[in-house]
Amino acid sequence: MTELIRVEDLRVVACGERGEVEIVKGVSFSLKKGEVLALIGESGSGKTTIALALLGYARRGCRLSGGVVQVGEHDMLALSKTQLQGLRGNRVSYIAQSAAAAFNPAKKLIDQVVEGALIHGLGNRADLQAKAIELFRDLALPDPERIGQRYPHQVSGGQLQRVMAAMALISDPLLVVLDEPTTALDVTTQIDVLRAFKRVVYERGTTAVYVSHDLAVVAQMADQIVVLNGGEVLEQSATAPLLK
Repeated sequence: MTELIRVEDLRVVACGERGEVEIVKGVSFSLKKGEVLALIGESGSGKTTIALALLGYARRGCRLSGGVVQVGEHDMLALSKTQLQGLRGNRVSYIAQSAAAAFNPAKKLIDQVVEGALIHGLGNRADLQAKAIELFRDLALPDPERIGQRYPHQVSGGQLQRVMAAMALISDPLLVVLDEPTTALDVTTQIDVLRAFKRVVYERGTTAVYVSHDLAVVAQMADQIVVLNGGEVLEQSATAPLLK
């Protein structure tokens, strides 16, 4: 099977008053369709910076300075801002740590889940709402036919995190980046949300990169693990042998 994701010699610099400092130092890995790869490491190891580079994005004060990030047929580091806008929320999607910060409190959940797909012209509202309800059901959300009519404050944190997953998956993206999506939840809720994520990712054959510092989470979710330290790859392996 050919590679769907190829990262080769990725370099990212932080730009400050004293010039540029390299914070991601020649990272390389690849991922086949339907695989889940975990980026794991302590805080500051570069895992989120690398994950965001898969979307062609660098945080304020940082710059993607070199290498190749290939997602399907797209060279993410060679695309214009307009081209990247056409891919984000369409061919590449992102699930953040805090769903509460990602939703508009004044809009119903269903409207926010389908909004990006509507903007990208991926279907009409009725069909996309039906697809959203199907995703709600797959993600084990209660009352999937009606939960979309609620506002963000009317559902629990774990439910909102799963609604954000539906938002990311509704476009059938080539790649989903999950950036520590259960960190803000209590332990019991984390287990429920993680179980729902795992089922949907595997049943739909989703290709995903999962950012985490938690080996227990990684053991459940990932086919491959890339261990990072100081912006470099410390170790890379299939999950089972690495965790022995």
